[in-house]
Amino acid sequence: MNLNDFRYFQKLSDMKSFSETAHFFKVSQPTITYALKRLETEYDTKLVERKSYANSLSLTFAGEQLLQHINKILREDYLVKTDLDRIKQKQIKMGLPPIITNYLIPKIFDELKQFDYLNRIIPVVDGSKELLDKLKNGDIDLSLLGSTNLPDDPDLEYKLLDTHQFKIIASENRKFKTNLKLTDLIDEDFIILDEKSVHQQVFNNFIDKYNVSPRIIFQTSDYKLLLDLVKENKGISFITETAIRSSSGIQELKFDKLELPQFYIMLVYRRGTIKGSIFEKLISIFEGFSIKN
Repeated sequence: MNLNDFRYFQKLSDMKSFSETAHFFKVSQPTITYALKRLETEYDTKLVERKSYANSLSLTFAGEQLLQHINKILREDYLVKTDLDRIKQKQIKMGLPPIITNYLIPKIFDELKQFDYLNRIIPVVDGSKELLDKLKNGDIDLSLLGSTNLPDDPDLEYKLLDTHQFKIIASENRKFKTNLKLTDLIDEDFIILDEKSVHQQVFNNFIDKYNVSPRIIFQTSDYKLLLDLVKENKGISFITETAIRSSSGIQELKFDKLELPQFYIMLVYRRGTIKGSIFEKLISIFEGFSIKN
């Protein structure tokens, strides 16, 4: 099995051109042609159909099927390299979504420092959705994640660390009546987190479920900016309690018969990862937080 032949075929199926594929890899066009011939000989089937116009092609059904397997093989090859690099370097690329990181890391900071993990973790900061993709693609080794669902993916393992609730919040300087109804939100300005956060999907589900049309005046990826704006009474917001556990100047608005999903805080990594002592100890530190909590 020649992985380069697989790489050439994968790119050829994308570019649909022998010359462009050769240019991409900085090889001669016959190199790509011979790679295709080797694959067709190996699997005893025709993999591409050449088009009538110059240097173009399409995959046969057999070619499409082979491509599915090649994608999996090359992904595993990439994961092998990233996992072995992690073991050699004794460092771990870790996904850190801002809200969860700022809530959780201070609680285990001393333990991370004690075992010299502050220097072993290479932080990758992004939203939970983006970090999940990076984890699956092998760009990071493990990640803190926030979601309204526990992972149901055969390629992933997780440790549930905490469970929080979503809240509707406002400045503590605002005065509201005691028995609030969702219809009272009609004239309110909302400031919410943007599409990089799981919050927007939950907020959209909230809108659909309760048939309300809140007036959204501003969206941001910076939850600290959002909280500052709420404190300054520039609008109200919708956010997990994870973000406001240590915040002052904010009040929770309570509504009768309002049901919102739970927010699961997890440590997630790829199934089958050979963890080693560093990886195992890091997981145990986070699990220790979960037990204490």
